[in-house]
Amino acid sequence: MNVENRSIYCHDNLEVLRGINNKCIDLIYLDPPFNKKKTFTAPLGSSAEGASFKDIFTQEDVKEDWIRTIAEDHDSIYHLLNAVRNIEGRGSYNFCYLAYMAIRLMECHRILKETGSLYLHCDSTMSHYLKLVLDCIFGEKNFRNEIVWHYTKMGNPSYSFRKNADYILFYTKSRISIFHEVSLGRPSIFYERHKKLVKDNKLYYRDIKNTNDSLMHSKIRVFEKENTEKKDLDDLPVFDFSNEKDQIKADNVWNIPPINNLTKERTGYPTQKPLALLERIIQASSNTGGVVLDPFCGCATTCVAAEKLGRAWIGIDVSIKAYELVQTRIKNEVYKEGLLKGEQGNLPAIHFSTDPPERTDEGTVERAHKFVYVLSHKNYHGFYKVGIASDVKSRLNSYQTSDPHRSYQLEHYLYTPHFREIEQHVHHAFSNKLEWVEGHLPEIIDEIDNYQPIKHQLEELL
Repeated sequence: MNVENRSIYCHDNLEVLRGINNKCIDLIYLDPPFNKKKTFTAPLGSSAEGASFKDIFTQEDVKEDWIRTIAEDHDSIYHLLNAVRNIEGRGSYNFCYLAYMAIRLMECHRILKETGSLYLHCDSTMSHYLKLVLDCIFGEKNFRNEIVWHYTKMGNPSYSFRKNADYILFYTKSRISIFHEVSLGRPSIFYERHKKLVKDNKLYYRDIKNTNDSLMHSKIRVFEKENTEKKDLDDLPVFDFSNEKDQIKADNVWNIPPINNLTKERTGYPTQKPLALLERIIQASSNTGGVVLDPFCGCATTCVAAEKLGRAWIGIDVSIKAYELVQTRIKNEVYKEGLLKGEQGNLPAIHFSTDPPERTDEGTVERAHKFVYVLSHKNYHGFYKVGIASDVKSRLNSYQTSDPHRSYQLEHYLYTPHFREIEQHVHHAFSNKLEWVEGHLPEIIDEIDNYQPIKHQLEELL
């Protein structure tokens, strides 16, 4: 792991994610912009005053390098993005938002351990699109739940039902992921469901007048089916709520109160999520000492929850306000309450950086390697498709799937750190249209295999 525990990065999260080593994170929770097409700002006088973020995505926000990388590494996402743009037009807000999210989610997948999990917080604005992107990256088989966070808020929309829910898309890296069932104890609704028991032709009615933690001394009245005589029994079976097997387990609908003006943990940060929500996620999908990452940490709720539960944590945000808030909140919401003790009574150090980390993976090369490939098709004699892919077999299969006659053939490929320069060189050396070049196959292969970076850089300079 090349990032210290309790680290806050004030930087574009894509660059920070790219600087984190492979497979070193246990759990990622991200609460990104929802593509609401507006700007959120913390109110004056709140502890989050000065924090704001833009939830508007346009073509100016999408870098050409992102689209190129998506095309090379995830052909399925590239086609999905193009389909969205073709349907909605070149200036599609949804295309821009999905390109922004996809390139970051690809890095999230890379840095997760094989036992790791990702929880993506969204709402109905983009949840359907985001699930398709996550299916492409994590695989449909690794989708676990669409969690419905149900809450209550006021409002009387004119043409629809109240929107009192967010959605959290839960994916794992593999089938060996960490997961712990979350027990909810015994909420009041439990009593309504379990007041009556039928056994041995008798209706057992639990007379619950005391709602203390123990029901062992609750009296039970027994009604014979044909007899109205009441009896008090001392040894009837009871639910022991101190026993985990008798407790209610969390399902995929979570009734957790949202942050409001009276909530103690309220910072005033727009879109702040409650600690209880993050605590449930962290308890379910990580172990004590595991590493939790939040790429959009905002007011640092994930960091605070991870600290309370004994996990290591990393937060990323473009605003320095995240660093200020995490210091204040950990001091006031964790150590002030005596939940944990810092070394020698002092608060633990929180590391802050405006520069992304540098990868230190064993065997990491200075530049990433990818395949330069050459494909042929029987209907296009003398023309060859020259492109770049992280997985050349997957790319061939993608082309074959789109061709009813499966007439594409892989003629040649080279795994190299100079993939982009070689592709550009071949397209300049031969007549071409889009990815197709015209020429003799042996000559094209020779240009790929014998490309010399230093020689061609000098030629360009001269």
